[in-house]
Amino acid sequence: MVWAEAVTAISTALIAAMLVICGVGLLFFFGELRRLSAELRRLAGILDHDARPALLSVKSLVDDAGETVTAVKREIESFTGTSKGLRERVERAADSVEDRLTDLNALLDVVQDEVEGTALDIAAALRTTRRGGRLLRTMRRALVARRR
Repeated sequence: MVWAEAVTAISTALIAAMLVICGVGLLFFFGELRRLSAELRRLAGILDHDARPALLSVKSLVDDAGETVTAVKREIESFTGTSKGLRERVERAADSVEDRLTDLNALLDVVQDEVEGTALDIAAALRTTRRGGRLLRTMRRALVARRR
């Protein structure tokens, strides 16, 4: 059974060689991983150094934009309140004008009735005066004719 011991020795040697190769490979892998980790830390430091001011500027811009939006919102609310108040005042003024126009219309109706009545009275008085004038002329002619 010498050959079984030889196969076992060879296979053990092969397994040992493969483990050594894997170990060396892992050493290279971990060395590379360590180098990449250091590179990532360096890159993170650069980004932190370069990006921090930009991020602070962006944060400041966002804060300013928020304040601007708040100010615009307040102004719009103020404008809306003013507009509402103005609209109510205009509506009250329009109602008042409408009431006054109604009163003026009623007054004009009364004045028109009075003017029509006065015109009829004047016309009647003129007729009466004309009749009276004709009557006086007729009487005067009659009197003048009698004297002659």
